[in-house]
Amino acid sequence: MAIKHKIKFNTEVVNGLCPECNQDTVLVSVIPEFYRCTLCGNDLKQHVNGKISYIPTLSPRSKLEGYFDGEEV
Repeated sequence: MAIKHKIKFNTEVVNGLCPECNQDTVLVSVIPEFYRCTLCGNDLKQHVNGKISYIPTLSPRSKLEGYFDGEEV
């Protein structure tokens, strides 16, 4: 007997300006408040503060890897 699980995705597609590639592009969201640029693949977090802005998110695989390694300057 096979067990069937239903997974529901609520995707959102918006137009916006990607701060990484500096282009007007389509941004796709599967998780609320987090978007991905369709041109460069950069992950962005949506901030609503009077206007909607998209800020790059930091991840362990980001370009700043090793920058915050706990060493004092």
